[in-house]
Amino acid sequence: MNIKTPFNIRGRVKNIQNKFSTGEFIKDESAVSEEFTSLPALAVVMIGFTLFILLVYNTYSAYEERIDSIKKYQTADFIAVKLTNADCPFIDEAGIVNYDKFISFKDNPLWSKIQQEYKTAGYGFLLQLRCDGMDDPVVIKDDSVDISRINNRVAVSRDVSVQLNHAIRPNGKLTVVIWRV
Repeated sequence: MNIKTPFNIRGRVKNIQNKFSTGEFIKDESAVSEEFTSLPALAVVMIGFTLFILLVYNTYSAYEERIDSIKKYQTADFIAVKLTNADCPFIDEAGIVNYDKFISFKDNPLWSKIQQEYKTAGYGFLLQLRCDGMDDPVVIKDDSVDISRINNRVAVSRDVSVQLNHAIRPNGKLTVVIWRV
C-alpha cells in the first residue's frame, strides 16, 4: 500500500539514502528545511530594536538635560533680577552696587534667608562681582561649597556700576552661578 504523506517524506528519505550511498549527497543542491533558519533574521531584528530603544533613550535624556538647564537658567536669572532691585541691601540709588555693602552682604540675614530658600528647593548658588580695575572677582558663597567639585552649573550676569568709593564708579558684572544640590 502506497500511502502519501504530506510533502512526500518517504520518497525524500529514500532519495537521500540513495544519494548518500552513491556519494552524490555532497554535490546535491536540494536541501531539507531546518527548524531554526529564522534565528539569524530574528537576531538582526532584535539588534535593530535594541538600537532603536537606545536612540529613543538618548534623545529623551538629552531633552531632560536641556529642560533642567533651562530651569536653572531661569532660576539664576530670577535671583539676579531680585538682587539688582533697589530694595537689595547692597544696591544704592540708581541701581549702583556699593562695593563695601556687597562684601559685607554675606553677614546679612537676607543672604542666609535666600540661601536657605533655594537650598530647600534643591539649588545652590553663589554671587560674583567683577569690575574694571579688579584683578580677582569678589565671590560670596556658602563656606561649605567647593566650586571645583560642582558640575553642570549655569551662570547669569548683569551689567552694573560699582561704587568703589565716592569718586570711582567703574563698570562691572554681577554674576549668579547656580547648580543642583
